[in-house]
Amino acid sequence: MFPFTRIGPFDRTEKKALLLAFLFCALFIVSFSLSMSANRTRKKRVTLLSTTPLITPLEPSVPSYVDPLEKFRLVPENFWKYDFRNFSYGVYATSNGRMRALTLTHGVLEDDSGWFELKDVYYKDITGEGSEEAIVRLSRVRCSGSCDGGGDIFFVYTTRNGKLKNLWRYETGSYAYGCGLKSFTLGSKQIDLELFGRCPRPAMEYPGPAKFVVDDLTLLLFEFDGRRFTTTTIDYIPESARNVKNWEPEIRIY
Repeated sequence: MFPFTRIGPFDRTEKKALLLAFLFCALFIVSFSLSMSANRTRKKRVTLLSTTPLITPLEPSVPSYVDPLEKFRLVPENFWKYDFRNFSYGVYATSNGRMRALTLTHGVLEDDSGWFELKDVYYKDITGEGSEEAIVRLSRVRCSGSCDGGGDIFFVYTTRNGKLKNLWRYETGSYAYGCGLKSFTLGSKQIDLELFGRCPRPAMEYPGPAKFVVDDLTLLLFEFDGRRFTTTTIDYIPESARNVKNWEPEIRIY
């Protein structure tokens, strides 16, 4: 038996109703299919971007060190033509009493008992005359079997009428045998030295209980009198003995 075989013939009204129903069903199916297709076409993959900032491990800060003396190493115009690395500093009396020319070449002078070397040159108006002076620091090392740890020789030069004039010269003792340099301070019209030991005279020795072991301190004050720097004060400070081997003196300029 087939479906609808018992159903009689349809009249025209029923045929129209069935046709309209069929059309509505077809339209609904087509509209639904188009809607689903459009949704599938318009739907895009959404990528979520994190707004959380990337966290990087903190690197340890590197301390920056600025040498406070660097600005005093700039060569002013009145010293442009002078090269203290290749320069004659006059006559020097050696430890055995001989006199020799203290002339550096490329910053060094060697002899049988040791050597001299340019350590630094600073420029500052320390006389109050309106132009910079050159403050030259040399090191002097003597060796006889073993070395004495070195001493210092200071010079202060000014320029007058296009020529150099020496205003001050001072030589310390050594660290091994006393009167080595503890500190050096430049101020307005004055120079302060601290030396290990009791040192009333330049380049003297103040032997301690052992090599490089020195007690007491000497404070020296030099003041500019209008022509040169002269000694105005010598003070001795009792201090317990200390080992000053490899001591690095403090240099201060104000």
